[in-house]
Amino acid sequence: MSFWASNRPILSTAPPVTERPGRVIVVEPVKARRELLRQVMIQGGYDSIVVEDGDDLLRLAAEFDPDLLLIAVELPSASGLELCGDIRASEPTRHIPTILLGHGDENEVAVAAGLLAGADDFITDLSRSQELRARIHVQLRNKRLFDTLQRVRSERDLLRRDAQHDALTSLLNRRSLETAVAERCAARERFAVLFMDLDHFKSINDRFGHDVGDRVLISTAHILRAGLRPGDLVARYGGEEFVALINGAGPESARLVAERLRTSVSEMGPTPRGPERVTISIGATVFDPHKLEEPPVELLRRADVALYAAKRGGRNRVVVATPDTALPDLTESVPITEQPRAPLDPTAAARVRGGGMSSR
Repeated sequence: MSFWASNRPILSTAPPVTERPGRVIVVEPVKARRELLRQVMIQGGYDSIVVEDGDDLLRLAAEFDPDLLLIAVELPSASGLELCGDIRASEPTRHIPTILLGHGDENEVAVAAGLLAGADDFITDLSRSQELRARIHVQLRNKRLFDTLQRVRSERDLLRRDAQHDALTSLLNRRSLETAVAERCAARERFAVLFMDLDHFKSINDRFGHDVGDRVLISTAHILRAGLRPGDLVARYGGEEFVALINGAGPESARLVAERLRTSVSEMGPTPRGPERVTISIGATVFDPHKLEEPPVELLRRADVALYAAKRGGRNRVVVATPDTALPDLTESVPITEQPRAPLDPTAAARVRGGGMSSR
């Protein structure tokens, strides 16, 4: 390891935590102890609420959003141990640190019971003020660290989602699609690839504007996503191109799914201030797990060739390229049989459904 690799400081991209006074709720029925704790809160610079009983603690915690709870073990309405259980069972308060306040005569069994009930700490002697302040400080520090970790995780998840999804349609993006294709090929399980392209999309942008074009893309993405099973996926490949992966599909199943998606897009209704009708061309192929090796790029290219044939054949149609179809240059004639644009045959759909591929 080089000097720079071993001595470079580890930096976080997260901004520093903004320091603010800790918010504390104190539940203590004894007046003298309550006043003592109130002074500790003032001296520590904490925002605090001091109450005599905990019968309304959950509601109060939801409104005040505390960073720490100090709860006496003995209360008029319920024991502090019961309140700890309620706090840990409630989602809004589950992660709020809680300190139980004893009266100085608790044995180790009582302290253990309090900790097992959900308390983060147990203070048996309030007269030891320095220790009391230190324990409060530690729990507030732990809460700040927990909140920071939660925020960083949330930001990480958001960045991860942004890196995997298309910003306009919220579908998976091209990088995520290519990763999914590679994983399915490596798993050696049969699946179909549907390469889809909106017909005459450039004319939509030119005639109606790019805002209308964006709405067409969003509506198409919604139609495609709604037309697939939970195990299947659809991604925006780029521009007006979409790609779907259909688990377990053979050539006929892929054709049936593609025809249904094609029909759904053509029937999705006019876009406001846009075209009356939008159509889509689809090229389909199937990954054959019995082949010795087929790189994902070849699989996608075969589906793209089928899409090109659908475009050249008149658009708004489905073309299926089987795994044994040769892939000539796109400018040459493509020996692929064009599938008819007739509605789905219910009998054929039933056969597919019986074979394990839903016709949806």
